[in-house]
Amino acid sequence: MKFAMALGGLLGFGVVFALALAAGKSPPNSLFQASVGSVVIGLLFRWVALIWIRNVKQMLMEKHQAAVAAVAEAEERTIEEAKEQAAKPV
Repeated sequence: MKFAMALGGLLGFGVVFALALAAGKSPPNSLFQASVGSVVIGLLFRWVALIWIRNVKQMLMEKHQAAVAAVAEAEERTIEEAKEQAAKPV
């Protein structure tokens, strides 16, 4: 989470600073705008990372539940087959 926010802040600072200088703003004004952009884009990256991590956790949980259900179904099928084999006369 910290990495995503730091990366977003760094990218935000660089992009906003470069765009402000390219737009003809004074360097102190560009630094102020870059600082604000750093905070805003850092928070945006953090929010996106939270959503991404939540979705990855949900996906892993669903895969685990599907695997557990498959194992339970296989065990049930094996038990039924064993009962059928025991019920058949030799």
